[in-house]
Amino acid sequence: MEKVRSFIAVEIPEKVRSEITRMLNKFSEEDSGARWVKHDNLHITLLFLGEVTQEFIQNAENELTTLAKSKISFEMSLKNIGAFPSPRSPRIIWIGVDKGAVELTDLQFKIESAFTKIGYKPEERKFHPHLTVGRVKFKFNTPKIFETNYKSEIFPVKSVVLFKSTLRPEGPIYEKIREFNFA
Repeated sequence: MEKVRSFIAVEIPEKVRSEITRMLNKFSEEDSGARWVKHDNLHITLLFLGEVTQEFIQNAENELTTLAKSKISFEMSLKNIGAFPSPRSPRIIWIGVDKGAVELTDLQFKIESAFTKIGYKPEERKFHPHLTVGRVKFKFNTPKIFETNYKSEIFPVKSVVLFKSTLRPEGPIYEKIREFNFA
């Protein structure tokens, strides 16, 4: 049975993605040691599903359809740059969620709770709403990024998207399986 690597995410508007990409391009010129996320791949992951069956995808679509009907849109903005586990030894570089963090956390919790009914095993880590912008494999030498004061405009969140992820040597390719618009 064929499996699909997938995740659920909130998309970022084009204008905000372009702004972030311009900022990341400046840092990539400084040979930072980070692999920056490509423009089209900028999103906020709510749930990484991993390799799942087609049957799981169908059940996931049913759960997301039901959940989206009960959810109303909300506003969000992004602010500040940080890293996991820390800026001193970054592995993941991210931009935090400012406005809308409570709503996004609630949305993630509701999706995770619904998905446990269809066999999803929740992560041990607590959800921390963020937009991943870079990954560090070795030595990172651009600490200036953490001094950057970034703040996006406020934008609406009107849906969640179920994505398929195909891993390639040049980076992952994300394809929409289906978008679920809020009521």
